[in-house]
Amino acid sequence: MTPRRTHLALAAIAVVALVGAVAALRYMSAVGNSPPARSEAARKIWSGALPTGMRVAMRMQPGAFPPVPPPASMIAPPLPLSSPAEVPPPAADGVEGSVSFPVAPPAAEKPTPLPPSRPANLAALAEQFAEIAAATPAEQTPAAVVPAAAPPLPTGPQPSARAALESTPTGPAESAQPTQVARAVEPTLRPAPDEAFQQEAPIRYGMGDQVFVRIFKQEGQLELWLRKSNARFTLYKTYPICKWSGRLGPKVKEADYQSPEGFYSVSAKQLHPNSNYHRAFNVGYPNAFDRQNGRTGGLVMVHGACKSVGCFAMTDRGIEEIYAFVEAALRAGQKEVQLHIFPFRLTEQALARETGGGWMAFVGATGNYEHWTAFWKNLKEGYDLFEQSGEPPVAFACGDHYAFGGTGDASCKRIAGW
Repeated sequence: MTPRRTHLALAAIAVVALVGAVAALRYMSAVGNSPPARSEAARKIWSGALPTGMRVAMRMQPGAFPPVPPPASMIAPPLPLSSPAEVPPPAADGVEGSVSFPVAPPAAEKPTPLPPSRPANLAALAEQFAEIAAATPAEQTPAAVVPAAAPPLPTGPQPSARAALESTPTGPAESAQPTQVARAVEPTLRPAPDEAFQQEAPIRYGMGDQVFVRIFKQEGQLELWLRKSNARFTLYKTYPICKWSGRLGPKVKEADYQSPEGFYSVSAKQLHPNSNYHRAFNVGYPNAFDRQNGRTGGLVMVHGACKSVGCFAMTDRGIEEIYAFVEAALRAGQKEVQLHIFPFRLTEQALARETGGGWMAFVGATGNYEHWTAFWKNLKEGYDLFEQSGEPPVAFACGDHYAFGGTGDASCKRIAGW
């Protein structure tokens, strides 16, 4: 044969063998689902036609290879069976159905127990206990409240609970056995330590206390200081100044629109309760120092309404409180209220900054007030005395400068109110 024919013959044989194998497998699967008698006959018929390996496989005993269980998703859950009547009959192909067990009969009901029997002489026992309780004093402990001889318990057959209840006579309520109430133990009190109490009450300021006032123009603040008779002055409150006139420096002449600087005093004559600017009091300009140095003008006030032409204008609410303290102090016996007016807080740094001294002049950060250097340094003496002692110094006008404290110079005049 030629190679071409040989190849065609081998291919035909392979196709025939493949078709036969497929037919055999299909037939075997059909045999597995057929009755046992039919399956056995088919095996005998095909045992001679199949290859040796396939015949050996067919002669193997059933169950030699364990069956592969189906997946869990394909298993249907069992149906609940409520009674034996619902058990399905056996299948036609010999497969047994589900087995159910009979429901156990309910347990026998237990009889309800009867209440305990009651003694027939219960009334007599109650009367005996009541007599013992009445004869026992209140201080006696409950352990002592016990009858001397308890009556013997009844013997023999006892009546039923219902008969005992019906035979018990009804009457007033039986006396209860007395109970003892424990006495409360009183706690031991200890004295509080001395440091638990405040030795001195805090100082409370009010109308009539002594008053001292300081004004700072650059900061725009008015300080109200108060003190009791034997205490130092204490800052009560700082009020904002609404307006003041001019620049830093003292008032020199009338209508220069400057607010004054220096040491002044306010007496009762300087109060103006009916001012056109709400409440007001005159600061006392010009004082003795101003007159000695030829300064003119007047009517410089501390008032309300927030309007100023040379005065120190406060808010109406602020002047209400300030004026009330000043008036109350003068009515309570304070002869004069000292009023110190400064251009700013007279520290060394602030003085150098505004007068051009020190390194501030070199960098050009000065206020260009060199002509008031001597005057402000003189004011700083009185400023420092109060900062150190807490007591406003008594100021004297001594020509071109202020002096503080006692002075033997006859030309010096004390700064006083009108």
